[in-house]
Amino acid sequence: MNSLGIVLLGTDATIEARAKRDKLPVMQGAYSPPPFEKTLFVMPKTTVPFDLLPAAWHFLDRWDAAVPLWRYGVLAEDVGTPSERKRTVAVVRDLRVLLYSHELLFVRNNEAGNALMTAFVDELQYGDARLAFLRAMYRVKPMVCVLPVTWLAEVAQRSEKIKRIGKSRQKNAVRNTGRQNAGRSLVSVEISLGRFVQCYAGDEEKVKAEYEKRKSRSRAERRRG
Repeated sequence: MNSLGIVLLGTDATIEARAKRDKLPVMQGAYSPPPFEKTLFVMPKTTVPFDLLPAAWHFLDRWDAAVPLWRYGVLAEDVGTPSERKRTVAVVRDLRVLLYSHELLFVRNNEAGNALMTAFVDELQYGDARLAFLRAMYRVKPMVCVLPVTWLAEVAQRSEKIKRIGKSRQKNAVRNTGRQNAGRSLVSVEISLGRFVQCYAGDEEKVKAEYEKRKSRSRAERRRG
């Protein structure tokens, strides 16, 4: 079994081409127990954040699944038919909860991951897919890493913004420090779970230390307050 792979829930030449470039196997299929050790289920026309996939695979070392939130302003009580919401509240108990973007769903091939997908497929027969996924989560109770909406929404714009900021920082660094940083590339470093910043290659530990220092200072200020 391949350790990493994508299940494309339809046809999308753009996703297939980029996955091929990254040497990720792609198979067309449907929601099902994951066929790879770590599987990304993705809907066609979804902007896949390929630059963040290494982080997603890393999350699945610990979590059974990882999925972005859908929209911060929409709750389970706002979607589906009355009968679908009635079925959902019987499982969830409270519909004042956020929904998830099953269009970009990372699942680990273990007992909980397989149970989640089996339950999701079972619940899909009752209508709205977002409520179906919510019910499946509450039925199985897997360990799910909830990702921010930016993993799905406007990923392309976010990536372009990061590139522009990176180029600007590079120019300023070279201007301010002469040739000190010339030729050094920018890399992404994870400073907390699912949160990344950019820095120059070789400065990763320095950036992490500065983040921890600021976090400790903030805690101390809150205690004093």
